[in-house]
Amino acid sequence: MHRLWPWVPCLVAAAAAASPSGDARADDGVPGEPAASAPATIRAHRYTLTECLALADRNFPNLWAARARLAFAHGQLEEAKWLPWFQWTAQSAFGVLPQIGGSVLYTSSAVNNKNVTGFAGLEPFLQFGVSGVVPLYTFGKIETAREAAEANVRVSEWDMEKARQSTRMDVRRAYYGLELARDAREVLNDAMDRLDKGIQGVKDKLAKGEANVTDVDRLRLEAYKQDVSAQALQAPKGEAYGLAALRFLTGVEENFDVPDEPLKRPDRPLVAIAQYLEAARILRPDVNMARAGVVARRALVELGRAKLYPDFGLGLGADFISSPSAAEANDIYAFDPFNHFFYTIAFGARWSLDLLPQAARLNQAESQLEETRSLERLALGNAVFEVEKAYADALEAKGREETWDKAEHIAKQWISIVQDHIDLGTWDERQLLEPLRAYGNARVQHLYALMDYNVTMSSLALASGWDSAAPTAE
Repeated sequence: MHRLWPWVPCLVAAAAAASPSGDARADDGVPGEPAASAPATIRAHRYTLTECLALADRNFPNLWAARARLAFAHGQLEEAKWLPWFQWTAQSAFGVLPQIGGSVLYTSSAVNNKNVTGFAGLEPFLQFGVSGVVPLYTFGKIETAREAAEANVRVSEWDMEKARQSTRMDVRRAYYGLELARDAREVLNDAMDRLDKGIQGVKDKLAKGEANVTDVDRLRLEAYKQDVSAQALQAPKGEAYGLAALRFLTGVEENFDVPDEPLKRPDRPLVAIAQYLEAARILRPDVNMARAGVVARRALVELGRAKLYPDFGLGLGADFISSPSAAEANDIYAFDPFNHFFYTIAFGARWSLDLLPQAARLNQAESQLEETRSLERLALGNAVFEVEKAYADALEAKGREETWDKAEHIAKQWISIVQDHIDLGTWDERQLLEPLRAYGNARVQHLYALMDYNVTMSSLALASGWDSAAPTAE
């Protein structure tokens, strides 16, 4: 959210004539909001951050796309497992043939006798054949292809985890932004209450003719009120943005809300940076994707080398055809295309002799392997940089939150002391100007620091791949 809260002077002006006692208004006092109507009979379900994260894991479209890519990689792995053992083909044909007589030595039918010219003498024929190869030794082609497919599955798994962690970061950012908007709304409501009471107090004193209050004081308060009214419109907008983002990320379009709770410090401690760096080396998705990619590229290089050598296997085949209308030829040296049955069993080799193109493809695979190794080093270096940067941001946000928390408590004590003197009659209300200014500024800055602290801790969890190190807001 933009830092659009320059309303602190309104607290200063409110102190000029605010009564030390009095109740706040019953309404919120935020301009632009419709008047309260009849209470709703159905309340939206309030989803905690844990529930929002679980819904995003289950419903966000980007994660469904990642799951589909993973399923595709599993399909490629199954193909690599079974493809070498299913180099089989089968063929079949059936129809009718006219009468064909004679033998190999004494034929009584010409070639055109096979043509069907009428219905006389037609009889059916059936043909079926099957053939295939059982690989015996392939110089590692089967093993390396399977290894590359398995590594590709791991790449897709870490790709899905990367998309998942990125989505969870978006959910956390939207959730904390929504909480900040609601906290800011409460602060602005309080400021509007103080301004209204201050303006009314000035008007009452002017009506009584008191000399220490002038129309300038009233106009200053009213000008400040308009400034706060303009800034108050930012809180509903930020709340609408946060709710819209969470509905989109979780897939819950109706009756969606989050618990109306104030921002608080993260429930996860900020540990030593060495733990986050070690977690990044082990858990970070892009680092593991690069590692799996190196394994896959190395397997493809070995596959390219294996393709330079022949494949040895066992060839099996059988062929059957029966044509009752054709005379059988039983001569072994003659091939009878109309009536026969035979099978074959033979050991053989198959060798692709495009050796120079294969060598070029091997060089390409080695270049891709070197590229992937470089990307692995890049991923490791980038992980270290992002962890150190996120850690520095979290450390700064932690210190800033603690400092503004102390400043807020100090300002409250200051206001209490000044109020005691006002009650005793030794000071007047104008002494509240400075403490209220300090409190308003500290309160707003503390809210921003709380949100930044939670968001930077979430960013640190994302940078390190250590998702459980992120705050839970429970």
